[in-house]
Amino acid sequence: MKFVIKDKQYDFVIRSHFLMVVADYDFALKYLVPLISRLDFQRDTLRAGFYSRLEADIVKGCIMPPLTIAYKDNIDKDAEINEEYFMQHLNNAFVLDGIQRLNTLERAAKRNEDFNYFNPLYLNILLCDSMDRLLYRMITLNNGQRPMSARHQIEILASNLLNFSSLPILVASEKQKGVKRYSPEAMNKDVVIKGYIAFASQSFNIDNDKIIESRMDGLIAEKILSSDLNLREEEFVEILDYIDLCLDDEFLMEWFLVPNNFIGFCAAMPKTFQTIKLVSPTQLKQNLEILEQAFSSINVSKIKLGLVRRKIVSWYFEYFNKVSDCSESELLDYISQEI
Repeated sequence: MKFVIKDKQYDFVIRSHFLMVVADYDFALKYLVPLISRLDFQRDTLRAGFYSRLEADIVKGCIMPPLTIAYKDNIDKDAEINEEYFMQHLNNAFVLDGIQRLNTLERAAKRNEDFNYFNPLYLNILLCDSMDRLLYRMITLNNGQRPMSARHQIEILASNLLNFSSLPILVASEKQKGVKRYSPEAMNKDVVIKGYIAFASQSFNIDNDKIIESRMDGLIAEKILSSDLNLREEEFVEILDYIDLCLDDEFLMEWFLVPNNFIGFCAAMPKTFQTIKLVSPTQLKQNLEILEQAFSSINVSKIKLGLVRRKIVSWYFEYFNKVSDCSESELLDYISQEI
């Protein structure tokens, strides 16, 4: 079994260590293939026919394109990284690019008695402290290649790098009840992931059923890549931490538990979180009570309520400095011009 670091560089775009490693098929089968099954959200393996040519080539001794493996870790830019580090932290790694190649490699090994376990395999390894910047790199690697959609890439990252168990107030499965301190219902993981998509893309329009799914995924990817996700100061986990601080208040908890409120709030945060994080829960409650009073004057029979709520919440927080001191009437006038 082989695992040798051949080169070390630093990616200044996503602020990540980048290493080129030579391993072999034996290493991949023992240590990388198991990483795939650890994902909560796993892309379905393609029909073997799609990769039958690669499987045959592997048996003949081809050199596969490099796999990309990611570690999320806080490592100093000048830190010394060696092979021992990777073996000790392998359980924290996941496959950023190359899942189908690993699936194909595993099939080739199982089906061929003369399989060469010591054929070389090349790895690109990223060590990055940011889930958001890893998402940026993941989309630049996969965008436009079926079947990995932008939405699924986000699901993979979120399921690996967001510790849902540490967010009991925010997250529960569909079947769990009674998790909230004040509410019998809990926010589903899917809603949190939608919030992350809204945050990453700076858009509340992330699941429009008027647009076919494949095109919607393409639009999301384009929005993420054009949103300077890799340059932001704020991280999505910081948004969740702020929301968590607000949830001791029953009104704020009920407000954030409305999925469209949560999604609209997250969509605005890349532009305004540096301001919002300084707003106390008490002040936020006062602001949102006025917003809800103004919103209650909207004729809901004339609008698509869920989409408009997302839009207004996103708009409100994007322009928070301008509208946070408005009266109910002033705010209603602004809202009526936005819908």
